[in-house]
Amino acid sequence: MQRHSQTKTPTRNWWKWGFIALVAVILVTFITMGVKALGPANVPATAKAPATETTNINVTLNKKQVNALADYYVNKSLKNEPLKYRFQVSDHAMLTGSTKVLGANVNFVLLFKPTVLSSGDVRLKAQKLSIGSLPVPVSFVMSYIAKNYPLPKWVAMNVKEQTMTLHLTAIGNGKKLSYAAKKIDMTGAGKFVFQTRIPKN
Repeated sequence: MQRHSQTKTPTRNWWKWGFIALVAVILVTFITMGVKALGPANVPATAKAPATETTNINVTLNKKQVNALADYYVNKSLKNEPLKYRFQVSDHAMLTGSTKVLGANVNFVLLFKPTVLSSGDVRLKAQKLSIGSLPVPVSFVMSYIAKNYPLPKWVAMNVKEQTMTLHLTAIGNGKKLSYAAKKIDMTGAGKFVFQTRIPKN
């Protein structure tokens, strides 16, 4: 009687492979934690440098008082300058001065609509130009002002968008007295609420 040889299937050692897998997982975990611990710290994109500490006082002004304040800063920036201009508020914010058209000096009145920005600065949007009967575009006059008028460092003019931004919060560079606009009401005598920021020593 012929016997058939039976082939034995080798049994796998599951305990051995399970232990090796566990050790591998532990090693990978420790390596990952080590890389994260020794790597540079992630800084949130929204994180900002702490602002200079200030004592804030709200001041409410009318149009007459705003005009006096504007005259003070404009005259200060125009000291020893041949070109003169004036910034005033009535029913609109107005910039008055003179520009050269065809070689002749022509007086102009540029009307703006003010808007308080979330930063506390003020943006003035050009709405109308009064320059006699001459058909001169607003962008032409604003470009002339930007190139020829000695504007304060905290005033930025965008000829393309026909806007002028008063960076009140930049006055004093954070080391001196600065301001932030809180409210602008042009009706009647006007109501302008500004925050005076006094830096702490």
